[in-house]
Amino acid sequence: MHRDDTSKQPSHRDRNARNDRHLDGDAAEARFEQVVDLDTTIEAAWDAISDPDELANWLGSSVELEVRPGGRGRVIDDDGTVRELVVTAVRAGEQLAWHWWTDSGELSSVELRLDVQEGHTRLRIVETTLLPSTRTDAVQARVDGCRRRWSAATSRLWCRVGTTAFA
Repeated sequence: MHRDDTSKQPSHRDRNARNDRHLDGDAAEARFEQVVDLDTTIEAAWDAISDPDELANWLGSSVELEVRPGGRGRVIDDDGTVRELVVTAVRAGEQLAWHWWTDSGELSSVELRLDVQEGHTRLRIVETTLLPSTRTDAVQARVDGCRRRWSAATSRLWCRVGTTAFA
């Protein structure tokens, strides 16, 4: 979802971008990136992306997460999709990254990065999947699926953080 309509939510801007990179002949990388500007402190944004209960309010219907490198977790999407995960990087207040996968074998890497930008907190989400096919339609389908999932999640995040952070 592309949000440049500031008349509805003046403090929320996000941009989606995709970068498909074809690799050595029989594999391709599908890369999804979304930037969301949140009207909250970096501390509140960090809580929203690192606390399992807060994550469950916007990322999925259920979240279990050990926030430490090598930590394990599980996210159950609103549609019932179960994703197991292993945390690959943590920098408190700045970055949380993981690999996650479904039972069908779909594996991707996710990075959530926070920084302060002109009085608000910017969240950058990058999800990258290595696909076994270079077919452009397969890469595009993967990017589109990421766009739908992350756009819905970040809309819930914005509503949650935007309405509770300054209460």
